[in-house]
Amino acid sequence: MEPRLRASPEQFSALIEFMERHGDLSRPQAGAQGRLRADRLWQELTTLLNSIGGGVEKTQDKWKKVWADWKTKTKKKFSLIRRHASGTGGGPSSRQTLTALEERVVAVIGVSAVVGQTSIQEQGFNTPSQPSEDPIVRSEGSEIQLILEVPNRLPASTLPTPPPVPATQPSQSQRSPPRYQPRTPPRSSERAASASPRSVAATTRRRLQMRARRNRGQTPFDRAASEFVAIEQRRLQLEEMRERHLHEREGERLRQESERIEVAREHNQLLRQLGVVAERIIDTLSHIRPSLPSTDILPDTE
Repeated sequence: MEPRLRASPEQFSALIEFMERHGDLSRPQAGAQGRLRADRLWQELTTLLNSIGGGVEKTQDKWKKVWADWKTKTKKKFSLIRRHASGTGGGPSSRQTLTALEERVVAVIGVSAVVGQTSIQEQGFNTPSQPSEDPIVRSEGSEIQLILEVPNRLPASTLPTPPPVPATQPSQSQRSPPRYQPRTPPRSSERAASASPRSVAATTRRRLQMRARRNRGQTPFDRAASEFVAIEQRRLQLEEMRERHLHEREGERLRQESERIEVAREHNQLLRQLGVVAERIIDTLSHIRPSLPSTDILPDTE
């Protein structure tokens, strides 16, 4: 039996769950601490993915390539669906739809990162008008195996069609006298009709994130990883506090040593001055002694 070359569905699920917890690790990180944190998380993710049974084992760089290929394919598919949706007046004309895992990928990388601009309205790419199966886009050297999650759909012939809107419906408000015509509802409808594309994009992104959170469950390994991260953060805090205390103690020791040297210098200077004073006293006494009267007793002469 040939060895498995592509990642298993369980490994893809674990990969997207890890990215949902910690964010897109392939994005540039600010500062040295950010790069160290991203590298540590990639190592944890590699260990996690390689420990899943029934899957493949890859190096850290190869798992990075798997995530990059998956993002690229999802971006292309998402952009294609959006172009078809905007080109048909809000209804998708493409047979492609996003799977649940692909929607979670879009939620992780962000809608603006997929499209490149927020001025394009996101309209109904999750509501196809025709039943379809999600195709798997494969290329040579690709490490991605997209997971198909096709929801149960009714045939196109059984889909309910909305009743036609009568043309005379907007004129109902005109039948009432002018003085009783409300002004607030038309303004509200105008504001709803002129909703900005940015608000529509934000609403779609929130919906995708909420769906990703519902699909995400915390496993025992996730709890253990969270506890390990908390312990590591605590260890780094204690290490920083210890370094700060050592620095303060070293500064205090240097200050005391400087004061001791200053006291010794003043002591030596005082001893030197006392020596000079003693020499002067000795010289003065040696000059005074010859001028004093002699106290010797002369012998008696008979």
